Amino acid sequence: MKKRVMQISSLLFMVGIVSACSNMPGLHKTVILQGNQVEDTRLEQIQPGMAQVDVQRILGTPLVRDAYHPDVWHYTFMSTLSTGEQIAHQNVKVTFDKNKKVQSVERIQ
Repeated sequence: MKKRVMQISSLLFMVGIVSACSNMPGLHKTVILQGNQVEDTRLEQIQPGMAQVDVQRILGTPLVRDAYHPDVWHYTFMSTLSTGEQIAHQNVKVTFDKNKKVQSVERIQ
């Protein structure tokens, strides 16, 4: 019985040590990138009247195509640390007219 209590105590102690170390400053934190990061140089290439296929060639496949507004593409990007802390966030909205040509491009902050 005493041996079993020692094993359980040791296990709980180890779990406590490991969980205490998980949020220590200076430990490695993984950067998690999600979505499409759109650089200004690529965004400047998008001009009104440009076809959807050309936009996709320059910016890639949009992360979100609105089911209710199929002529609106969203290029969303998020960068977070493994701790959940958000580092960066950007959203680019490309709107097309009825002829599937670029009507407007805006970076939403």
